[in-house]
Amino acid sequence: MAADTSQLVADVITEILENLSVRDLLSALLVNREWCQVAVPMYWKAPFSYKYKRSMTALKIYELFLERGSSTLIGTTENSARGTTIQETPMLYDYPLFLKELNYTNLLALKGIDGKVNAILQMLINRGIRLNTFIMDNTGSKSERHYEIWTTPRYASIFSSLIRVEIRTPFPKNHVIKTLAKNCTMLSYLDINLHDNSIDRVKKTLNYLEEFISVQRCPLNLRLVFPNGPGKMLIKTLQSQFESLKRLELVKWNFSECDDWGWLKKCPNLTEFAITSSLQTRVSAILDVKYETYHSKSSNNSRLTTAHWHFDKDGETSSMPNFYFHSGKSSMVQYYDIDDFQYDYHYLEARTRKSRRKN
Repeated sequence: MAADTSQLVADVITEILENLSVRDLLSALLVNREWCQVAVPMYWKAPFSYKYKRSMTALKIYELFLERGSSTLIGTTENSARGTTIQETPMLYDYPLFLKELNYTNLLALKGIDGKVNAILQMLINRGIRLNTFIMDNTGSKSERHYEIWTTPRYASIFSSLIRVEIRTPFPKNHVIKTLAKNCTMLSYLDINLHDNSIDRVKKTLNYLEEFISVQRCPLNLRLVFPNGPGKMLIKTLQSQFESLKRLELVKWNFSECDDWGWLKKCPNLTEFAITSSLQTRVSAILDVKYETYHSKSSNNSRLTTAHWHFDKDGETSSMPNFYFHSGKSSMVQYYDIDDFQYDYHYLEARTRKSRRKN
């Protein structure tokens, strides 16, 4: 009974903390031991999805674990001039164990990360980490070589449990779709830019896309971006896997040669379909469903307009007005300036220790 009560308390605390900002989440560490035990994993599940300064602090803590291997002891330094030694002190938590979301772009953008990516990924392997979310926003200043490290086969287990993937910049030479097809079977959400200048690689990519869709265990929410991409080839790929589609958004593809959209009616699980093209009227006539228009900002100087069709299980217009891929929620957590809310790893440890002493 005590165990059941303890779990109930943890569940209630989790419900409360899920609605807090990162600033308030850190404050929650001080409430008591129970709140601390819930708040710490929640904060550290996505340490590189914060703004730069917080992500930089997370990297420093990860580096401490790299120096100590599997140990959670930190703090040993020697001063030969004074002949003094500061003894190792244990970290209260093995923070990398809590990692669930990896913003790979943010990680690679951090100062001093060069030469450490492989070591960090190996550390995650050693700890048996299984991610559920993986994000690559853009290439930044790093070369493409840095961005392909995660596709190395020896790191496959880290990504085998992915549920959500967002890759917004094309990586044609990195075989991203191939990596996902070979390693992931549990994805429910994929938002990816497939742009490539090589028609041979495009054909291979679409073949791997078909393989990827076929191995997923649940219907997919799929958003595919490809400026002037071969729409006819894509439709052929999707038609072969129509039962696996739940939500589908096709952005900037060239559908000028596509006339048959009736296959969408055969998708038993499809609840939302969207495209960016001038075919709205034709598609609506085929589907016998009115479309809704959504305007989003694709860059600083341009806007993207998509036409959306919503369905319920019977193929009628859905009563849900929302646009699934445009919820407006950012995975980036607001950063509070260091002067506004002092934070570093020593500070977090001190706060955590204080809360653990409370009953």
